[in-house]
Amino acid sequence: MEVQRLVDAYIIGLGDNTDNAELRATLVTQISGGDISLLDLVQALGEYLASEEASRRSKGVNVLSDVLADLPEEAIPAIATSKLVQFFSARLADATCVPHILTAVLALMQQPSFTGKFTTDILGALLREVHVQSFQYSTRRAAYQLVDLAIQRHPEAVAKMGDDFVLGYAQVLDGEKDPRALMLAFQIIPKIAALVDIKNNAEDLFEVLFCYFPITFKHREGDPSAISPELLKAALRSAITCSPYFGDLAIKPLIEKTTAAASSVKVDALETLAAGAHVYAPELFKAEMEVLVEQIREDVMMAADDAVVNAALGTLETIYGVLSPPTPVANDPFSEDANMGDSSTPLDYVLKEAVFQLTADEVKNPEQIGKILRAVARSSTYNCSVVSDAVLPIIVERMSSTEVLTLRRELMDILNYVLSASCDVERKAECLEADKMNLLSIYRPETSVPLDKEYSFLHIVRLKGITLLILLPSFLNENEAAIALQTLGRAAIERNEDENVNKEATHLLIQLAQPRPEQINSSVLPLFLAALNEDMIAAHKVARLLNALGSISVAAQDTLVPVLRGLVSLVTAGRMASSHCLATIETIRKVLEAAMAANANSERNTELFAAIVSPLTEWIDGLASANQEVPPKLVVEVARAMVALFSKLEAAAQEQLLNPMFAKYEAELLSSKQSDDGICLVLPVFSAAVCACRPETQLPVESLDRFVSSLAVSALSSGSRIRRDVCLEIMASTLNKTKDTKQRSTLTQAVLQHTNGAGQGASVVLLYQWVARALVSCNDKSGYDCVRWLLDQIKQASPHAAIAAEGFNIILGEHDWAVTPSTHGVFKVLAKQRFYSTVVPELTTGFQSTSDDSVKSNLLVVLTNAVRHMPKSVLMNGIENVVPLLLSAIRLTSGNLKAASIRTITLVVLETPETLRDEITTSIIPLAIASTTQSNAANTVDVRQAALGALSLIPEKYPYPVVHTARKDVLRALAGARDDRKRLVRQDAVKAYNKWLNLGED
Repeated sequence: MEVQRLVDAYIIGLGDNTDNAELRATLVTQISGGDISLLDLVQALGEYLASEEASRRSKGVNVLSDVLADLPEEAIPAIATSKLVQFFSARLADATCVPHILTAVLALMQQPSFTGKFTTDILGALLREVHVQSFQYSTRRAAYQLVDLAIQRHPEAVAKMGDDFVLGYAQVLDGEKDPRALMLAFQIIPKIAALVDIKNNAEDLFEVLFCYFPITFKHREGDPSAISPELLKAALRSAITCSPYFGDLAIKPLIEKTTAAASSVKVDALETLAAGAHVYAPELFKAEMEVLVEQIREDVMMAADDAVVNAALGTLETIYGVLSPPTPVANDPFSEDANMGDSSTPLDYVLKEAVFQLTADEVKNPEQIGKILRAVARSSTYNCSVVSDAVLPIIVERMSSTEVLTLRRELMDILNYVLSASCDVERKAECLEADKMNLLSIYRPETSVPLDKEYSFLHIVRLKGITLLILLPSFLNENEAAIALQTLGRAAIERNEDENVNKEATHLLIQLAQPRPEQINSSVLPLFLAALNEDMIAAHKVARLLNALGSISVAAQDTLVPVLRGLVSLVTAGRMASSHCLATIETIRKVLEAAMAANANSERNTELFAAIVSPLTEWIDGLASANQEVPPKLVVEVARAMVALFSKLEAAAQEQLLNPMFAKYEAELLSSKQSDDGICLVLPVFSAAVCACRPETQLPVESLDRFVSSLAVSALSSGSRIRRDVCLEIMASTLNKTKDTKQRSTLTQAVLQHTNGAGQGASVVLLYQWVARALVSCNDKSGYDCVRWLLDQIKQASPHAAIAAEGFNIILGEHDWAVTPSTHGVFKVLAKQRFYSTVVPELTTGFQSTSDDSVKSNLLVVLTNAVRHMPKSVLMNGIENVVPLLLSAIRLTSGNLKAASIRTITLVVLETPETLRDEITTSIIPLAIASTTQSNAANTVDVRQAALGALSLIPEKYPYPVVHTARKDVLRALAGARDDRKRLVRQDAVKAYNKWLNLGED
């Protein structure tokens, strides 16, 4: 018979450990197709299943299990399911068959014909007959999965098993040690508690469960399937706190665990208590509150670990929140009259100690007392009222009777914590209203207290209290709130010996901006603007005030426009110094950038453009038209502000705004004037707007070809540097954003045709560089034609070869607005990789084939400009061919280029030190030493820092035998660098010196 032959072959394969996938597939196909039935398979396995030899029985069940796992649902009839369940239930007593039976049952349980009775039979046999912990992990996991699946698919049947199921599961879990299995086991317990009444067996289940607390194990790093300690802790915590029946068993042991020496155990116990507070009976916590509060107080007072303190306070807050009644009731143990009476109540355990400390001559640990009171007070509205009523009158009375500033600060600190709880629960305690005048008096600035650093803590605590009074619901009227805000504003503005007072006041205003924006705008903003408008205001104060206003404006949507309008009005009023104007416009630009990044709203952006950018543009236009001095930095900063906002506008809004701009600036841009004066000075602002357009934005020109061609003509013929640069920027941006390849090619030809017969002047070189910038980024081949033209100028030693070499920074470097990602420039994937793989080989070949030192020098400038703008992943590909050129660049270049070459070498040392092993002592270290000296003009501060960075890294990347011969020379050079005139250089020299001094000690 065919089925018998397949079964025998399968059994033989199991014995030989061969792959039976083909045989299994054949059996599954024949059963699914109806050629044989599942019962036929069982009959064929009969001699194996009934064998007295354990291994044969196991193999027989193995075959059946494998086939069942792959059979489709319709291939297993109900009668077969019934027979198999009976067989498997009986055979679970056979230990050798258990692993395969569990796998088979998991497959059967997915069948619709698998009833609740079958579930009861299988679970009963599993819990009764199988000693789960005697099997390996895979079998134990299958057992847990079977229990979990039974709960999911047949909860009613599991619930009917009742106590037998709970006790049986406890026995299954007892002794489990594998974290993976424990994760499954712990996750099942809450499901059991929700489904079955565990009252009778709660103690048995809890004893097995709690023996794992606290659970710790070493996580296997790099194993994505490994269970993390945090997840396992969370699963155990959920299991321990899943049933109210565990409360009487868990609370005392958990409180005992809070006395452990290990911080992790403390935190775990505290967090578990907090989790159980919402499940366990409140009466159980009341009986243990005195001990728990005392332990938490000790943890808060003594613990150096913030995690323990936070867990302790969080647990205290959670438990008191559960114990608190919703509203005051007569004769309630929480009532105010009972709190300080003869009998101890839960709140009494906190309040008695707090009152004792508050009435002592010296308040000990005021911050910790305040934190405990705050945690209890903000646990509920009712507890907040009780704590406030008990504590605040004592603080108010002591504040009015003492002149000791340290004591006043300590009391005020505690008062702030209690007030912050009132803010958190959004409730104003009744005693606050009664003592309102006293509170206002406490926080009123004292002119007798000097603004010295010695008293800064007192001032900071007072400012925090004023902030809390403002935040208290309906506590201050409108006039009082305005006065309080102005107090904070003046503290942020006025000079203080300790800058922390100014910083804290600013920080508090930022906090208030979100809930009280209108009051900030009306009461605080005028103070800042008036201070900025003062005569002879110092630059550092301007910077501090602008930073504060910038942070306040970004903190809340409703403060953004008023703050920016105020700053614009200061600038356009014309009273500020030029440097202050520049700083103010820079702040406006940074605020706009932050606001756009946080929330880009097209309607609001249009409003901001009209309110902020347009007035600045008109102001700077007015200055230029009146032939007043307009610093270039000021123009650039206005242009940056234009980019920040204009780039975020929709295409339709951009087109609408471009029309008047072109009407105003186009004629000036394309004029033949040769001087940088008048309206020409502000052309960069126009360039910024045009370059910030989206690719789909239509420029208001009759013909794009003629416009781009006119830009090229103007750039080549103009004697005005500003006009030339603006023409090149707009031209490059237009080429780059032209999506149609054919049209872009036509525009490129229209531009480059004007270079014919124009000589080889600097303007022609610049035009080729800007066209290359536009086209290389979008992988246009014409861009590489321009790059090769520039390289030819260098190789032929043309008069403008140096300009051509330096201009590779234009092709690859950053720009404020022309062809950049932030202004919607088109940048294709792998554009820089293509540039590097195309240009660097030509540079290497050209360097090796020439004997002209000037050509070599210019080629090295190109190389340095190329590598400094390459991603690390691109740069490291074939770096061994570039290193000799980089070493030559260090010798022959200076300034930023030299620093860039050194940093590239440093990157190679960091990533692939073996690449430079042969050159490290012969070339790299001597060049780095030479680059640390101040006497050489080529060694700028940037160069010296780069060289010291390289020297600092070398001892970490190379063993002692490789670099020890250079140690003496390096230490001598670094000893001299420690006397450098620049502090940052001296710091780097000390770090490098210490590393070389300790070379070889490990």
